[in-house]
Amino acid sequence: MKKWIIMFMSFLLSACNVSKAEKQYAYKEGESIASEVVTAEQLPQHVKALYEKQHKQFQAYAVQQEDATYVVIHLGERKTGGYGVEVIDVRYEKGKAIVSYKERKPAPDAIVTQALTYPKVAIKIKTSVPIEIKKK
Repeated sequence: MKKWIIMFMSFLLSACNVSKAEKQYAYKEGESIASEVVTAEQLPQHVKALYEKQHKQFQAYAVQQEDATYVVIHLGERKTGGYGVEVIDVRYEKGKAIVSYKERKPAPDAIVTQALTYPKVAIKIKTSVPIEIKKK
């Protein structure tokens, strides 16, 4: 009987540890989620391989790891310099992390390089909730 009680208590204690980890990612509706822009060198190897490809078309994707989720946004090919992509907000809404970004464009009268460019950005979010990527 004592062994059974000890096993039951061990199970309860281990279950408490799991709920602590899940609680770490419990967000309130509309709450901002911390994120950081990362360089190619800071990405896991398989994500880095995807990030470094020069994509000629728009692509946005999320790769979940055990400890974090990496979001990569490629704007595709641009005919000149002066373009960029910026993540402006990561917010919890309806059970998902909504990643909002905007494209930076050169001013109409700006002097820009005449070269093909491939604007892109990668961010790291310490969460395991599903990700949705939206342009603002």
